[in-house]
Amino acid sequence: MTKNKKDLSIRGLRFTQAGLHIEMDRSGEHASISEPIVLSQGEITVILGANGVGKTRLMEISAGLREPSGLAIQFGAEEMWTSSSRSGSTSLKRNQQALLAYSYSCQSPEEQLFARSVRDELQYTLRPYGLHETERHERMATALAAVGWDKAWLTRDPYFMSGGERRRTALACLFAPPAAWLLLDEPTAGLDADGQAQLSEQLKRAAAQGQGVLLISHESDWALQLASRILLMKQDGSAVLCTREALLAEPDLLAQAGMDVPDWLRIAHLLQRKYVGNGNGDDIPSDAFWSPAELARALPSQKAHTPAPTSTSPTAQTSPAQQQPTSRTPFQARATDQKPSPLTKFDPRSVWLTYILLSAAILTQSTWLGVAIMSILTAVCIYFGRFPLKRWKGAILALAFFTLTLSVFAGVGPNGHGGYFSLSSFLVSLQSLIRPFIAMLLGFGLPLAITPLRLRRSLEQLLGIFGKVPLWGTKMILIVTLLLRFIPVLLSEWERFGRVTMARGKQIRRSGRSAIRQMRETAVPFMLALFRLGEQVSDALESRGVGVNQQPTLLVTEKWKAIDTLLVICGAAILLLIRK
Repeated sequence: MTKNKKDLSIRGLRFTQAGLHIEMDRSGEHASISEPIVLSQGEITVILGANGVGKTRLMEISAGLREPSGLAIQFGAEEMWTSSSRSGSTSLKRNQQALLAYSYSCQSPEEQLFARSVRDELQYTLRPYGLHETERHERMATALAAVGWDKAWLTRDPYFMSGGERRRTALACLFAPPAAWLLLDEPTAGLDADGQAQLSEQLKRAAAQGQGVLLISHESDWALQLASRILLMKQDGSAVLCTREALLAEPDLLAQAGMDVPDWLRIAHLLQRKYVGNGNGDDIPSDAFWSPAELARALPSQKAHTPAPTSTSPTAQTSPAQQQPTSRTPFQARATDQKPSPLTKFDPRSVWLTYILLSAAILTQSTWLGVAIMSILTAVCIYFGRFPLKRWKGAILALAFFTLTLSVFAGVGPNGHGGYFSLSSFLVSLQSLIRPFIAMLLGFGLPLAITPLRLRRSLEQLLGIFGKVPLWGTKMILIVTLLLRFIPVLLSEWERFGRVTMARGKQIRRSGRSAIRQMRETAVPFMLALFRLGEQVSDALESRGVGVNQQPTLLVTEKWKAIDTLLVICGAAILLLIRK
């Protein structure tokens, strides 16, 4: 690797003779660290695998958008994560130079747009690179040409474009930066055949000019035409690195990864065995096997009657449906793959009733001693209830900062002693704001600990009259369950757009100005996504006739038990004993 070359290195992946394996112990840490896998600039590496095996997760780890989870990412000499020590503790910090090494296109990249013109979108993407004005204009023109546009499109507003035009705008933003790598997650979704062909040519051109390309695609016939190398991710958490020639020789690699083997690949495999290296002088060019049209042209008429592979074909012997299920590794674990909360053992009605009682106890406190006691009780409930507050870290910190700031402003002013800050006013305001803050901390984890489905069923049982739920009851239950269902969805969407903002804006420095700018760049696409989500929910509810007819209750699934009564009694006792 030359000094200026920025090959993508992923450490923590072990090579074996069977392929490339991710080896971890039960704690999620790597059992051993091996030599890194190095993906070279000038090559196109395609990540393939079945749904849910962690392709996007690996891509986001490579881009520094997720915690490394035991992997180590390096672009050339630049490590993605560096260690920093504060107050005796060590934490990981993203490296700005590593972030600048790539340009990123997420799934549905058109949803990341927030500016009011194509020019503003391109300038936002180019801003972290500090280019001279002339070079910036040249790169903008080149990016537009890459998607078949000219400078006339710079003034167009993405909000008034069609879906395909918004997708092209997002792809132009991908090609604009002078980055060493292009990272693309499902780039062909929403593109027609012409758009896919144009994208293929542009990616080939980028690789020929020395850029590295790492892409995820479920469209294997499109992606394999481009691939220099292939990273197959398997359902058991392992991965296999191979060339497309090796895949052509052994298509079962796809089946072993839990994927269907396309018929065209099976046919190409048979033709490759029959007509390549047979000594008859009628070899088919190797590149022709990856394009059905070129393969058809390369075949003489007498070869065109090759039968489709049968069940006895070596490539048809194994199918994903016949494979034994495999266990997932810690690498594939999601945020929801954690020990269930003890609250799942209780009836949802008792849990929420207890929460209402505890919240009332918190909000009625009028002394700092009472606030302190309820804070301790809240911390105990969060700990033993296994509330996943880590996911709410950003919202909690923002709310705490708002609470403290508002209290400080309340204390600003003459204090009667010649000063301009009243400590008593500050404390009164802080106490009035900290009570709802504590109650919200207690409530943050409940929607993630008790599913909306369980709550809906329990409410239907509560409100059911002669096997039916009244119309007013159906509406109330729908409102409650939708609100609770949307809490984790909104959190997931906010996290997703926050990662996209990081990938495009390359912002790692913390300041008031950058925080406000990042809030805007995240909030605008986030709100637009909510509008789209609301429309989809509305259409789905209307199609099911919700709100038109009375709905029968489901089968009784929740039963009030003695531990539910005990839980509610404890909540009531706390309210009565600590209310003053």
